[in-house]
Amino acid sequence: MAYSGAQNIDISGNVQDGSGFPIPGANIIVNNSTKGTTTDFDGNFVLSGVKNGATISVSYIGYITQELVITSNKSLTIQLKEDLAQLDEVVVVGYGTQKKKDVTGAVSIVSAATLEDLRPVDAAQALQGTSAGVSVTSPSGSPGGNFNILIRGVSSNGDNGPLVIIDGYKGDLNSINPSDIETFSILKDAQAAIYGIQGANGVVLVTTKQGKKNSAAKISYNGYTGIQETTRELPYLNATEYALILNESYAANGQALPYPNISGLGTGINWQSELFDQAPITSHNLSVTGGGEKSTYYFGGSVLEQDGIIASDKSNFSRANAKIKLGFDITEKLKFTTSANYFNNNRKTIGENALGTPLFNALNYAPTYSIDQQDTSGFLGNEVVNPISQISNTFNKYSGNSIEGTFQLEYEAFEGFKVTSRIGLKSYNDNKKEFFPIVGYGSGKVFNNDRSSVIQTQNTNNSYTWDTFATYNKVFNEKHNTTFTLGTSAQRAWGDNLQGTGFDVPNNSWEFADISLANGLSEAKSTSSYIYDSRLSSYFGRLQYDYDSKYLLSAMVRRDGSSDFSPENRLITSIRLPVVGKFLMKIS
Repeated sequence: MAYSGAQNIDISGNVQDGSGFPIPGANIIVNNSTKGTTTDFDGNFVLSGVKNGATISVSYIGYITQELVITSNKSLTIQLKEDLAQLDEVVVVGYGTQKKKDVTGAVSIVSAATLEDLRPVDAAQALQGTSAGVSVTSPSGSPGGNFNILIRGVSSNGDNGPLVIIDGYKGDLNSINPSDIETFSILKDAQAAIYGIQGANGVVLVTTKQGKKNSAAKISYNGYTGIQETTRELPYLNATEYALILNESYAANGQALPYPNISGLGTGINWQSELFDQAPITSHNLSVTGGGEKSTYYFGGSVLEQDGIIASDKSNFSRANAKIKLGFDITEKLKFTTSANYFNNNRKTIGENALGTPLFNALNYAPTYSIDQQDTSGFLGNEVVNPISQISNTFNKYSGNSIEGTFQLEYEAFEGFKVTSRIGLKSYNDNKKEFFPIVGYGSGKVFNNDRSSVIQTQNTNNSYTWDTFATYNKVFNEKHNTTFTLGTSAQRAWGDNLQGTGFDVPNNSWEFADISLANGLSEAKSTSSYIYDSRLSSYFGRLQYDYDSKYLLSAMVRRDGSSDFSPENRLITSIRLPVVGKFLMKIS
């Protein structure tokens, strides 16, 4: 929805390490935008539509990020220097942490600094072009639309989205404020095996921000406001051009001309221009963070308002978040951490991505018609109607609320041995209402409706996760660094759905669109409902072995038992054994 200036250029180049070897999967991001890409196997990249004078950031795990100002479309050769300090940084890998240099398998990290540069509307947007092998697409152009995330392509015939873990519990990216996120860790292959069947499509681990010990209260605010508009409109015949082509077609078939006098038609109506408009977007984020000698705290709040570039009164989105995260050292060996997140969103949408939607009609409705003229004769066919009228007869609203939180105890029994127990809770409910008024667009139109109706839907979803695991780390003979993890996990998800339809809405008006007021009867069933209750019990273990920082071994096993499986296949075991050798010199 953002627009580009007149001096946009296409750039290309190659990313290498200090020895000239290509770096596949390096991230190239245009600062202060959502535009980005990654290098291919040979370290090459292409990025289109970059504004002349823009700054790009080139980054890869274990290397120092490099920034360049783009002044021409000349091919770039970019060499990244190793960041030895960064390789010693600790990353989250699921039920534990590892140093970056010791991670086996494919793990990508997206930091808070990247999030601040991108300023995504949705947390999932932060993964666009910032993590190799991760595809993020949006099936919807409406404000507040969800994003589809695929890690290394399609992995199953069912839900192909990755497992999302937020501070240890199973959550959703659209329920958290991007400004509250400290890091993303994306587990792409064997590393995801620690989550068993749930991690078959990859795992996205989200760590939210927290306070620091012995630091004064720090108040931070960031916000922005901007204007959105379509990048371009599709080529479109004006009224005179449209009439001439139609006349030629009719004349070739020996039929009377539909437009015998075209001299007064002019350009007519450009229906795309009538639909598209500039739309504002505004975001405000406020946080307070700090800590004492034995405690930390983080408080955050945010508000987002986004209008659609088509019919902003019928297409808009708002979101509000409140976040709290506290940490306490109860004793030298016992630590307690808790967090809570509240999320509220409201959304209105118009039809999209299908035949008969306003955008479809904007491209097919005759430019010779006036702004409020209906195709009463059916001249344009039975599926094409006035898009402006169609939008004015579109009524719906959606609202949702969730509260989620964690409670965690960590006990260090002796040096190198820790036991962690964590409970994550989530409750989400939403309501949706759709109103279909009595409307007529012309003879035989499929969108004509001779009886008003209202559909109301309510969903309630609850879940909890209880994980308990022990971790033991020991170095033998100064070269054998070994970490064992053993644990158990219990999960439950339950909820219900209720949908009802009412007919003959009073005054044929959105104001009275409610089942309690609709007094019409229907011969068919006008209600539906369902309930669900799903449970999962798991045991897991992991061995992480490092010999003299040269050879790495990770072995993972998990046993899952789910109520969703058939009785004869109730249990599934996942085993992974990735081995990595690190050599001190490159071999070509």
